[in-house]
Amino acid sequence: LAARGPLVNNAARVFKEVFTMATIRPGFPGNLSGEQQAAVGDLGVRLASDMARPNGQYLVSMMGGTECFLCRLLRARGWDADEAQKLCGEILAYRLEQSLDTIVKRIVGEQPLQKWDDPNWHPEIKNDAVKKVAPFMPCGRHGFTATGQVVEIWRINQLRPTDILEKCTKEEISLWWHFHLESGMQSTLDGAAKYKHALQGQILVFDLHGFGVRHLHRSCISLLISLFGIGQSKYPESLNRVFVLNAPTLFSGVWNAVKGVLNERTRLKIVMTNKSMHEDLEKLIPPERMPVFLGGKCPCNIGEVLSAFGSGFTKLTVAARSETAVPIDVPENAILSWEFRTDGKDIKFGVVMFASGGYKQGAPYDAAPVIVEIAKSGSKGDSIAQTITGCKAGTYVLIFDNRYSMMSSKTVMYSLEVCDSEMPVAVDSGNVGRAVGESVVTGVPTPAATPGASGGASAVNFP
Repeated sequence: LAARGPLVNNAARVFKEVFTMATIRPGFPGNLSGEQQAAVGDLGVRLASDMARPNGQYLVSMMGGTECFLCRLLRARGWDADEAQKLCGEILAYRLEQSLDTIVKRIVGEQPLQKWDDPNWHPEIKNDAVKKVAPFMPCGRHGFTATGQVVEIWRINQLRPTDILEKCTKEEISLWWHFHLESGMQSTLDGAAKYKHALQGQILVFDLHGFGVRHLHRSCISLLISLFGIGQSKYPESLNRVFVLNAPTLFSGVWNAVKGVLNERTRLKIVMTNKSMHEDLEKLIPPERMPVFLGGKCPCNIGEVLSAFGSGFTKLTVAARSETAVPIDVPENAILSWEFRTDGKDIKFGVVMFASGGYKQGAPYDAAPVIVEIAKSGSKGDSIAQTITGCKAGTYVLIFDNRYSMMSSKTVMYSLEVCDSEMPVAVDSGNVGRAVGESVVTGVPTPAATPGASGGASAVNFP
């Protein structure tokens, strides 16, 4: 070894380079082809003056430095330097228009955005508009992966489209969303520095447990697509992986609409399953950091600060040793969706069906076809939601049974929704990323939903 020291040192250097390239994805700093390196150099010359301006310097630093910044622009535009240069100009102009360089400090001051030992900690919001919108958005960041990637979770079951649109203005929602995106970019940078790992995008998790008819609200779908369009067009390459869990059959119509506004790179990052977990996500988040509602051991308060129960809920008190029946008429092949929660206590719940015109108030239901077996719900304050597609015409009766309780009455908040089998959620893909609030729903109906209950066990066939 002493005689061949230079050879050994050279071998060690080559091994380190090969190992580094094997652990860094292609197209990222440290693993660029010759053509890609040339494109980075060319784009750097073109954008030199832009990157030297104060807002350009800030953006470059937030995106991980010059090389990371240039690579992100080029990856987002298929390594086309002309298109990447155009994208940079659009982003810088948009950031000036929205005053994004200072938005985080204006809303949370000098507070840190996260605490490393507490994934549920969040800074105090000092802006009234953002503070107003935040409780209606069931999303948040829940710590980091072992390599410093931010984990962001959306609990769709807690989303109340009617409340958002009735109680928050489009300007307030826009401000909240831009703060959310900016704070996410800062947290991504912080995570990479803390864990001493190469800068990577966020891990985004959508938990669709409880996805129902109310989530097909046309205006809300339009709004959410506009918001995510801003993220895709003005914060390129911010995502590493997207996991959609508990995807019901009912969601396929929404997905057909949404996928049209996503570029190919984004679509390739999305993994969907009708199960409550995906093996790739399990590898990224250790059990002690995985939220309880996703099968882990870590308490998670995302979505639990929603105010009240929503404008579409009805309050019901079920006395001790009694039951209450809630009937609803459903037409042929319609979609029926319900959700309920108790005041922290359990209650028995079930659904039966009567033929059209065959139900009378107080009628016994022992002989009626059972849609959902009557059993203790285990709600205890948590939402229980389910959707039935391809319904037969008749009267569906929700039964809240408290006969087993000798002393305690139970308070239930419930909602019922019925809609036709055809759901108008088609989207004009040319409008993605425009100003928040402009409609992007065209009204073209999607194919009818597949018959059957939309729960975790349903078959999901996404293109």
